[in-house]
Amino acid sequence: MSSDALITDPAGVDDVVQSCRASGRFALDFEFLWERTYKPVACLAQVATETTVWLIDPIAGAPLEALVALVEDESVETVMHAPSADLTLLALHFGLVPRAIIDVQLAAGFVGLGAGQSLGTLLDRGLGLHLTKAESYSDWSRRPLNDAQLDYAADDVRHLLALRDRLEAHAVQLGRWEWVREEHRLRYGSEARFVTEPDEAWRKLKGQGRLSSRERAILREVAAWREREALRRDRPPAWILADRLVLDIAKRKPTARDGLSRVRGLDEKMRDHEAGQVLEAVARGMTAPVMELPQPMRPELAQRLAVLGSLGQLLVGVRAEAAGLAAPLIATRDDVESFVAARLGGDGTGHPLGNGWRKDLAGDALAALADGHLAVAPSPDPPYLVELERPA
Repeated sequence: MSSDALITDPAGVDDVVQSCRASGRFALDFEFLWERTYKPVACLAQVATETTVWLIDPIAGAPLEALVALVEDESVETVMHAPSADLTLLALHFGLVPRAIIDVQLAAGFVGLGAGQSLGTLLDRGLGLHLTKAESYSDWSRRPLNDAQLDYAADDVRHLLALRDRLEAHAVQLGRWEWVREEHRLRYGSEARFVTEPDEAWRKLKGQGRLSSRERAILREVAAWREREALRRDRPPAWILADRLVLDIAKRKPTARDGLSRVRGLDEKMRDHEAGQVLEAVARGMTAPVMELPQPMRPELAQRLAVLGSLGQLLVGVRAEAAGLAAPLIATRDDVESFVAARLGGDGTGHPLGNGWRKDLAGDALAALADGHLAVAPSPDPPYLVELERPA
């Protein structure tokens, strides 16, 4: 690719944005670094219309604000591949709220191309294009970029619009384009969140299953402090305080600096003001309303759930295969179990499997299975499982 397509100044960015607005849609991708910071560091923005590819270089001085405004314009469609990390970058740096995103990776799952596929795989299966992707581990912050890097970056967006159109045509043919739109509204609509709220950071920590309701309240406060501190310092949260240390602090409930010193692995060099902030977070957790734990399920219901969850997962898998859909798009195992558990409790209407296309495709069958109105049995013929109605 020619270096002439490199944009390094505000005027160049304005020209790109004007071209994208005139087109009514554009393809977008970012190369960034995210190993040592809280916020991803944007190194390159790749933009394409049907006729032109541009590489916008923020390190060389090209501002991204006009491009962000374009992504927020509901009259201009932004086509991307697996954009969550890119949208997190834009949300953290610019407060972005996307308006009209199309994710080709997500759309591909509705037309039989599988879930979570790489761009190279989708271009191969969707358009018959075979691209060499040899610069995956480039240091995109170093300048100058070489020709191989420029070509690699341009290829990330060069064919996205054609791929998007091919996927739409296939989805329309299958009667699923509205499903695709519905799923995009759920994942990338105005209610979607790409930045972790500090008060919700505790939910990401694994290993909290045995904490008491009071300990979870402390966990919430300490995790929130860590998230805010990580944002303030622009460092990964684990660099501020490892997950296991957050959990151990919640269990030990220290009230003074010597109590913190008993937390195995805690850096003894932690500054006094940081230790004080952690202790203040613990104190807030000790007086905050406790986090109510779900009531344990009755043993007989737990046994039913263990059986029905496994059968429900098989049912979803068979229905997904028959429909040519990626099964994880319909429901994960946790989704199936939570829906069946809600159904055993007499409801489930607020669950994703109880609404929209998921309800039609699998939710109603899962509800019938949980209610005892549907049975499944092995079959010697594909799909090797049959559904049998049972009398009410």
